Amino acid sequence: MDKGSYILLIEVKTRLEIRTRARRFELLPGFYCYAGSALGSLSGRVKRHLKKSKNKFWHIDFLLEKGKVLSAVLLPSSIKREEEISALLQEFGEAVKGFGASDCRVSSNLYKIEKEDFYKALKSIYEHMGVFT
Repeated sequence: MDKGSYILLIEVKTRLEIRTRARRFELLPGFYCYAGSALGSLSGRVKRHLKKSKNKFWHIDFLLEKGKVLSAVLLPSSIKREEEISALLQEFGEAVKGFGASDCRVSSNLYKIEKEDFYKALKSIYEHMGVFT
């Protein structure tokens, strides 16, 4: 199966202003967690995010132009679970309002998070999804 959701842990080293086609986001230095989904090709979507040179389409493309992906967690599934995962992430991090969630009922898919809380968030997500039970 090559469909599912993913979580990226991203490091931002300096204060950033991210300008997308229609929005502007201010990000402070630190770590950020991003939840996304790919119902076409999960591995292909994550590989695309890891490329430095690409056409910018999603909010995350504009962030990854300047931020560094430290970790990518792939969560295979035949259904879209991005919103569910994002809702769990908001328990561990501070939402960047409006970032990457235009097709979801959550306020964001990007969360400023302490690095050690990333691992706690993953544990919670794994438990929720029935991984390692």
